[in-house]
Amino acid sequence: MNIVQHLFIVGAGFSASAGLPLTSQFTEKLLDVENLKLDGPSSLQVEFLKKFVFDAFGVTPETPVAQWPELEDIFTCIDLSANSGHHLGPNYSPSQLRTVRRALIVRIIRMLRQSYARRATDFNEPAGRLQHLLRAVDKQNAAFLSMNWDTVIERGLRTAQRIYSYDYGCNALAASFPTRGAKIQRLGAAPEIQVLKPHGSVNWLYCDSCRQIFWFPPGSDDKIAAQLFHRSDWDVVKKIIGKTYSGQAQRRRCPECSAYALGTRFATFSYRKALDFPMHESTWRTAEELLREADNWIFIGYSLPPADYEFKLLLKRVLLSRKRKPRLTVITGGDAGAVERTKLSYVRFFGEALNAKRNIFASGLDSGAIDGLEKIGAINRIPRFDKSSSGSKARGQAFR
Repeated sequence: MNIVQHLFIVGAGFSASAGLPLTSQFTEKLLDVENLKLDGPSSLQVEFLKKFVFDAFGVTPETPVAQWPELEDIFTCIDLSANSGHHLGPNYSPSQLRTVRRALIVRIIRMLRQSYARRATDFNEPAGRLQHLLRAVDKQNAAFLSMNWDTVIERGLRTAQRIYSYDYGCNALAASFPTRGAKIQRLGAAPEIQVLKPHGSVNWLYCDSCRQIFWFPPGSDDKIAAQLFHRSDWDVVKKIIGKTYSGQAQRRRCPECSAYALGTRFATFSYRKALDFPMHESTWRTAEELLREADNWIFIGYSLPPADYEFKLLLKRVLLSRKRKPRLTVITGGDAGAVERTKLSYVRFFGEALNAKRNIFASGLDSGAIDGLEKIGAINRIPRFDKSSSGSKARGQAFR
């Protein structure tokens, strides 16, 4: 593992610059079936998920999305029931709850891909500043620790620096979907930068047989999602809502052991995340090593949410055990209320190591935050994006 000086710890606010929704907006986006085929897999999964929430949480079709239960509550109820082998009410057995969980995960993967695609051609100022950051990162001396599932970092680095291979800190092997045949293909790719994802990633598949994890190039999201929801799951959907999906993607075989056992392991939005799988354990060990050695801990778009208590404990434990403390930088944004809550969370957690006038930037990834990162040497000084430019011409320009 390459020890780096600068560790970027990013959350949903970071990905929001690329057009992805914040965690608080996930429910609304998950239920958005605009431009989806009515008889397609996503529309049917949304109908299935709505029926589950209607049954389990007393929600009705007339209930505003703002009054729906939080994703953390939905995932927590599902996980605690299914993992302990118990029903959740008379209509949802543990196996059916696992189908609900898979439907949620598949819908999130596709929703993230659809959100990214819709904004890919909308090159606005936040996207320009995010791209500037990714262009200015020194891949030899920096790493990312992402609390998200999405591939915004990988897509951005591919565009900004033509970086195509990543070290995920969990011995994940590069792979691709074959054009012919059922067996996944291995790729010989030397990692160029570390991108750790303690909660999993939408571009990973995990073999339940040999316990090897494989990562795929960004853009493989739909193919990965198709591997996670099987005919037996559609049978459950039909039982619950009376409808099913007739199409089915070809199941793929593991390139290491040839088993039809490829799936995924996400630490979901649950308050009791399942982190005891091999890839999560390896990633957390690597994350701890980076946290112990990095000179700069740079938090971007991450609000220290209560549900991430395992990660917060890791931060506190490493911080207190270090003789030479890291330099802390926090970059946050949003409305005034959200900014104040995030600032208060960090000050309460880290104490006097943080100062609103010195190392907390409350206007997102603006020129002040970029200046601050350049000042501490976390990113290189390069020409900046010109906010007066727009469209494709803006991609290589600077801001003043």
